[in-house]
Amino acid sequence: MQNQHIMKGKLYNLSQVKLFLGGDKQQLGNMISIFVSETPVMIKALNDNMVDKNYDEVRFYAHKLKSSIDLFQINGLQNDIRVLEKLALEKGDVPAIQQYVSDITITLETVIEEIQNEV
Repeated sequence: MQNQHIMKGKLYNLSQVKLFLGGDKQQLGNMISIFVSETPVMIKALNDNMVDKNYDEVRFYAHKLKSSIDLFQINGLQNDIRVLEKLALEKGDVPAIQQYVSDITITLETVIEEIQNEV
């Protein structure tokens, strides 16, 4: 595990998801399963488009990831994903866009691993 991710507690919180689903354990399982299977696909698309300098698509995938990040209350990413979306729209600060994509990718991959270990 990388130093920047050594924190107390988990990087995510399922309370919002549970509240949203009204405590339905089967639906919770489905929601987690969708998150774990679809998020890596979106992360890959986000990174591929970053490499291709296709900032409209970077913004698109940042926007798609935003709802999952909010729902799973992922520490530190709720603001970062919005900043990335704005930076990609403006297409100006490429080093910042690259850094946000990298940081968001690392955190989401860690969260997916944590969730898989918990479930």
